Amino acid sequence: MNYELFIAKRIIAGKEYKNSISSPIIKIAITAIALGIIIMMISIATGSGMQHKIRDKISGFKGHIQITNYDDNNSEVSIIPIDKNQDFYPEFNNIKGIKKVQIFANKAGLIRTATDFEGVVFKGVSTDYDWSFFSEYLVEGKLPDFNQQRNRDVLLSKTLANRLHLKLQDTINVFFLKSTKNKLPSRYKLVIVGIYDTGFNQFDKNMMIGDIREIQSLNKWNENQIGGFEVLLDDFDDIKQKGDEVYASIGSTLNSNNIVDNYQFILNG
Repeated sequence: MNYELFIAKRIIAGKEYKNSISSPIIKIAITAIALGIIIMMISIATGSGMQHKIRDKISGFKGHIQITNYDDNNSEVSIIPIDKNQDFYPEFNNIKGIKKVQIFANKAGLIRTATDFEGVVFKGVSTDYDWSFFSEYLVEGKLPDFNQQRNRDVLLSKTLANRLHLKLQDTINVFFLKSTKNKLPSRYKLVIVGIYDTGFNQFDKNMMIGDIREIQSLNKWNENQIGGFEVLLDDFDDIKQKGDEVYASIGSTLNSNNIVDNYQFILNG
């Protein structure tokens, strides 16, 4: 038996306390302490659950580890391409615990409607992309299919759709700046085939998912030039260790970062 509980019971049961004013006070105090501990345990459990949910959502948008060019200026936009043909792609044969490696490229753009506009990050993905995260949060339409020919289907957040008064199957005008100065932006017409809602405004407010071949065309890259790789792990708890192993396994011109380091202001906030 717990020693402290045994002593408390003996005190309450003592004859000198049974008929005194101390007995109800002691009982009230014990009840208050018990309630306080229960509330603390619920708060800790709730906070831990929310933290896990947040990290899962960041992982869904960014992967666990990203491999990019060393000269990529730490922005959301892919500026200098890297070659898709790497020893670790499509999989790390020398590192255990890695579930998937997938390619991506990002491009900043502007959605323009007749009455409004919003800045977006157009994330281009390919046939190797793991859609399980967005499948969970898809609220309308379908996921884009890039297994066939190049297409202009995109997945847009409910936040952006509501803000711009857009709906499923709408054709949207998206403007992308050109790398050459004094050139007019490129205008692309994209079609909304799916709408997602993760409830995580940090990314919902500006993330649009589409075909990486559109970004390659915009940037005048060839089919082997990409923005980077996303690495998905079997176990999130191994992210620090696997991040170090990935960094040691890639070429000297490449850099890797895990989401714990990149988004510690969110994960530790």
